[in-house]
Amino acid sequence: MRRNRAHPNGNTNESGSPVNLPRHVAFVCDGNSRWAAAHNLPSSAGHIAGADRLIHVLDGLRDRRVQYCTMYGFSTENWKRPAHEVRDILNVMETTARRFYNRALEENVCVRLLGDLDDKRLPKGLTTLLRKLEQDTARKDGEDKFTLCVALNYGGRQDILNASRRLVEAVDDANTEFTIADIDEDAFCSFLSTVGIPDPDLIVRTSGESRLSNFLLWNAAYAELYFTTVLWPDFDETALDDALEWYAQRKRRFGARIVEASPTIK
Repeated sequence: MRRNRAHPNGNTNESGSPVNLPRHVAFVCDGNSRWAAAHNLPSSAGHIAGADRLIHVLDGLRDRRVQYCTMYGFSTENWKRPAHEVRDILNVMETTARRFYNRALEENVCVRLLGDLDDKRLPKGLTTLLRKLEQDTARKDGEDKFTLCVALNYGGRQDILNASRRLVEAVDDANTEFTIADIDEDAFCSFLSTVGIPDPDLIVRTSGESRLSNFLLWNAAYAELYFTTVLWPDFDETALDDALEWYAQRKRRFGARIVEASPTIK
């Protein structure tokens, strides 16, 4: 049975819910190949270890009452990697999806897919399985619902371009009353692949790199960005708690200025 953990800083409100807990945490899971090299193993072993870590991190997030998680599984730029590594990554993703399928159904996990799954370069077995997983978990609901977004063949720029095209098509469609005057942030967001998903509060990137790498570019406008030197296969509960503790100390202003009251002179 899954346990509920308090926030790592130990602070809770009157209902017992953690204070300053991110609702949505997104991960750039970097460092699998470097982990493998450090252990004198082939890169495929690093991707397998990274997949195992993913399952543990999802458990950790649910234990800590985080409601949404997005995992950057494979970017549109990852096709530039050697063919054998691309094949290994996609094979590991399919194996992991098969392992996770029943757990998702049993543990109230809703799976959302982000990215171009129509790309013919993707293995049909992988895309068929993921689409079935998304369909079979679409109606999950309840207080313990956990939403996992899988970014596969995803690029933030491409998502924005695709949304822009769909927006233009909607304006040009004579069968709708949608006009240029109706275009605002909410309207634009409704054409992104992330529609219905709250923006990430916290984006974690492992392995020491300090960039987003085309990940959730529109959605990351006010996300807190946490960079750690820990390689993804080593990102254990301590590393997760470190990230959440760092987030808990942040003062999120969303562009506003927090004005402190002036001291009263007596």
